[in-house]
Amino acid sequence: MSTTAAELSPTIHVDVPLNLPTSDGTLVRTRQAIGAIRTQTEGLVIFPKVVGLMEIDESVWVVTHTLTGLRLPFEFPDEEHATAFANAAAPMACWDQEQPVVTREAKLQLVALAEEHAGFAEPRFLADLDRRSAT
Repeated sequence: MSTTAAELSPTIHVDVPLNLPTSDGTLVRTRQAIGAIRTQTEGLVIFPKVVGLMEIDESVWVVTHTLTGLRLPFEFPDEEHATAFANAAAPMACWDQEQPVVTREAKLQLVALAEEHAGFAEPRFLADLDRRSAT
């Protein structure tokens, strides 16, 4: 089996969804193309956090699922920590699937893994985990 040039490239094109505010206070959903950095985990890439159309925050790095463009609900202080997290997250789900199934147990493991790699989970994600454990 031969390797294609795209498989050798350190970056991959990912379309990420964005909600942009309009002048009347509503949000418009759009997508932005990102040149993301591949990780050792097939299906997960990293890049600086997108904070607006053509606007990134290089002090925050995120891990994103390539097939959906949706980012995992964790933030990291730099490329190295985000990469280490993505590489370590490989066994938590089949990330190369179009809709990976992430169990509650795996989500809890991902929270701990993010903390091990100087990252943190978004408060909404943690609140949702707490709410589901209470039911």
